[in-house]
Amino acid sequence: MVLPDPSELAILLDGELRGDWQTATRSAPLRTAAIDSRRVRSGDVFFALVGPQNDGHTYVEAALAAGAALAVVQRGWRPSACPLPRLEVEAPLAALQALAAWHRRRAMGRVLAITGSNGKTVVKEALTALLATRYKVAASPGSWNSQVGVPLAVLSAPLGTEIGVFEAGVSAPGEMAALAAILQPDLGVLVNVGLAHIAAFGTREATAREKLRLFATLPAEGWVITPDDPLVAAMPMPCERLLVGSQPRLLEQRPIPNGTLLTLAFTDSTVHIPVLSRSAPLIDDLLIAITAAVRLGVSTEAVATTLHEYSFGPTRMETWRTPDGVTIINDAASSDPLSVQAALDTVAAGPRGGGKRIFVFGGMGELGELDQREHRIIGRVAAERGFTHLVLLPHPSQAQMAAAWREVQPEAPVLEVNLSDLRETVRRLAEPGDTLLIKGPRNEGLAAAARTIWESMAPRRFQVDLGAIAENIARVRALCGPKVAILAVLKAWAYGTELARVASSLQESGVDWIGVSAADEGAVVRRAGVHLPILVMLMNGEEVDKVVRYRLTPVVYSLAFARTLVEGLRAHGASCEVHLEIDTGMGRLGVPPAEALEAARLLRRSGVTQLSGLMTHFSCADDPTADGHSQEQLERFELVVAQIRAEGDPEEALIVHAAATAAALRFPRSRFDMVRLGLGLYGIHPSAAVARTLDLQLAVAFVSRLAQVSLWPRGQKVGYGGTYVVEAEALRVGIVEAGYNDGVPWRLAGAGEVMVQGQRVRILGRISMDSMAVDLSGVPEAAVGDEVLIFGASEGQELRPESVAERAGTIPYELLVNVDSRRVQRVFRGD
Repeated sequence: MVLPDPSELAILLDGELRGDWQTATRSAPLRTAAIDSRRVRSGDVFFALVGPQNDGHTYVEAALAAGAALAVVQRGWRPSACPLPRLEVEAPLAALQALAAWHRRRAMGRVLAITGSNGKTVVKEALTALLATRYKVAASPGSWNSQVGVPLAVLSAPLGTEIGVFEAGVSAPGEMAALAAILQPDLGVLVNVGLAHIAAFGTREATAREKLRLFATLPAEGWVITPDDPLVAAMPMPCERLLVGSQPRLLEQRPIPNGTLLTLAFTDSTVHIPVLSRSAPLIDDLLIAITAAVRLGVSTEAVATTLHEYSFGPTRMETWRTPDGVTIINDAASSDPLSVQAALDTVAAGPRGGGKRIFVFGGMGELGELDQREHRIIGRVAAERGFTHLVLLPHPSQAQMAAAWREVQPEAPVLEVNLSDLRETVRRLAEPGDTLLIKGPRNEGLAAAARTIWESMAPRRFQVDLGAIAENIARVRALCGPKVAILAVLKAWAYGTELARVASSLQESGVDWIGVSAADEGAVVRRAGVHLPILVMLMNGEEVDKVVRYRLTPVVYSLAFARTLVEGLRAHGASCEVHLEIDTGMGRLGVPPAEALEAARLLRRSGVTQLSGLMTHFSCADDPTADGHSQEQLERFELVVAQIRAEGDPEEALIVHAAATAAALRFPRSRFDMVRLGLGLYGIHPSAAVARTLDLQLAVAFVSRLAQVSLWPRGQKVGYGGTYVVEAEALRVGIVEAGYNDGVPWRLAGAGEVMVQGQRVRILGRISMDSMAVDLSGVPEAAVGDEVLIFGASEGQELRPESVAERAGTIPYELLVNVDSRRVQRVFRGD
């Protein structure tokens, strides 16, 4: 987006410009708002927000040094250097909210606002996926629904958005008025009214009235979806009130393996939709999204196609099944009584089996005088729903909850443990066939504890450190400068990690573009709520509908594809931006330099394509011995760019990019307007020469554990073919639960190493489909259950993927994408 010029911004925000703002803002238009000095980009306006733990004014100078053109500060604040360019306002947060309200009016057609005690994010994500089949949609990233999150979410919406879908959350009376002024909604959804923040509101009625203030100014032709709740039904509404189930009607929902089959009656047909959850609350939230989408004109076919085997995001009710048969349901994201009871009901409705049902509970906060009563209710409900064990973490109403549990099940165990002891308690308690429900507020550390519990039970894990990825982006941005944009390349489903999750995190980490291989990958990223521009490297002419539907930017790599794309867009009555790729010596995709002008003319004159970028790709930027070839490629590219620019409009904005990770780090001249980070995101270097230019954090780890430890005598053959024979008098051999079916390269047999307890140990004999043998003679304390690092960085251990790939005769790219996604669980940390 582009903000008003400084003078107009000062009028809009009722502020006064101070310092040398004219020099700072002369070179380029103001870009967008930023509140984190570490993620500032060139031309941003930094808002110095004041919070309970941090004062943004402390970081003003750092933000300006990182490229911010202007800082919005509180009146009366004085910098150490007076010339600092700044806009002084009464309150920076109110100014940020006013700017968001301005952007909402200019950027979006309609806005659908969602509020409720819980379930807002689930409804928003499903609804966004459905609406994206018909409209240009923008939505709140993640759970950005606070006084700060809502304005930032709105400011991230691109111009021309047809429908904005935004969450609004409140924790105290009077907050909703500010969010309503920002969003100016046309349509609404009230998911439910629970007891979240009841200590602040006093009663459910007061909570409901505060939430409904979001819809007070809706136009008469608008509508609001509300729950079937007598309290809400009695409250006035300025427009039509819709109840879930009016259209379509839910005829049946029945459990199927790994999920639920929904049978829905639409006006034109009855459809069966399998979704990947058995959670009743999640299904209810999904039906709300369907009701809203159908009212907005989304077709029956689009609903059925989009939601077929729909997988809910990681925000609620994550279900993990350990290899030995323990089911862990992690709902450590909300402690509202309504949410807690819904989680208990969901587990109770599942298949009983013969195992234990263990309820791990971290308590509920902000209930005020209702605290003890609500905890007694939850204790009784848990016992009535058939849970066999209650594990309580410290909480003021812990005793009341335990007493209510015992009234129903006097003999059933109640365990009171600290968070630090929770993992070992659960490991001793849980057995194959058991179900473990973990519930409580995320800010109590329970979510992290839940993941630790699961990790201790799942032998094969591919860990992704999202915090390390964010740090790598920051380091590359610092190296390249604030004026160079960053495109995150997430080909091959984010190098075998998890495309939607990584793309969503990258959006919050401040990258400028997302790059994917195929249009289908672009669709997944867009459905995940990512609003950033998405560059599709390789697509065909039959996918024009996806370009239009998901607002993708295709790379034009040949004259033939350019003509096909133009014809397809004309047939759809649509247009799109494109980037033209020049083959300067890669010998793969790209228009030859001799055809580049002809291709550019075709794209510029077609009336349906806007040439917005020029790119090339280096074939050996990671190899110092081939630097001559790289320089030749660079010179060819610069010549073609100059020729294309000479024929274009002087005002035409072209993004020029050539450098992937290796070139971005080794050839400063190649950075142009944007660099493309692939393996560099994960802290993996394409070559030793690249590694020497910038220190990056390793962000992945492939880990398993020891399944068996044995002492083998001299002469014992190990593994298939007996290719290794014990030579020592006796040898401690460990069997690792990972083999070539999981992604361990078979060629590491007899040549590779893994790490156990911080020590490198050699792989013995052949690698099997599901396991491999390792030499534990140097790790006398190693025991069954110990973690084994196959490659990456985990718990202070590091085994570089580059060296592992070299020993296996492959490259790090192949190492990552071959880690099997069906058997090796993906674990995300540092989000």
